[in-house]
Amino acid sequence: MGNKREPTEGDDVKGGVWQYGYDPEKTLGETLKRLRVARGMSQEDIAQMMNMAGFTWRQTTVAKTEGGSRPVRVNEAAALALCFGVSVNDLLGTTAETPQQVKIESAYRATFSASISTRLRAGEAQRQAEAARREYEESIRDLREMERLHEEARRAFDEAFDLAGEEAHPDGEG
Repeated sequence: MGNKREPTEGDDVKGGVWQYGYDPEKTLGETLKRLRVARGMSQEDIAQMMNMAGFTWRQTTVAKTEGGSRPVRVNEAAALALCFGVSVNDLLGTTAETPQQVKIESAYRATFSASISTRLRAGEAQRQAEAARREYEESIRDLREMERLHEEARRAFDEAFDLAGEEAHPDGEG
């Protein structure tokens, strides 16, 4: 499925997008070079072709793109695909060749997408649960403080209206 690259610090090796080492920039660059050479074109020819398509490319841009060291914008990939008469998938080296590969690739993409979506939902649920836990703990602290203040107010009320003595003698006799 194209080129492999070494994982970098930002990669999630256990389940990241490029966990198998697929590097779309490098693969697109290699495909571009293969298409260019097959058509007998120079890097300067590709730069001129991209300039005619509305992009500012130089020979060095083509060289960096072919080497996989320059990120390619989506509209540039689409223009390259149009100029060479191929699909963007062809440029990325991700076209399946057999019906079985199509089915497997489709299942892989669907399950990967569902996995990412589920991971995002789980992360959001965890953030909400942590926020709810903090809210609960704060509410319990507030409740305890209100109960303490209420107890102080009740004692002051009882003293002010001499209710402590009446409670001891409900009929008012002392």
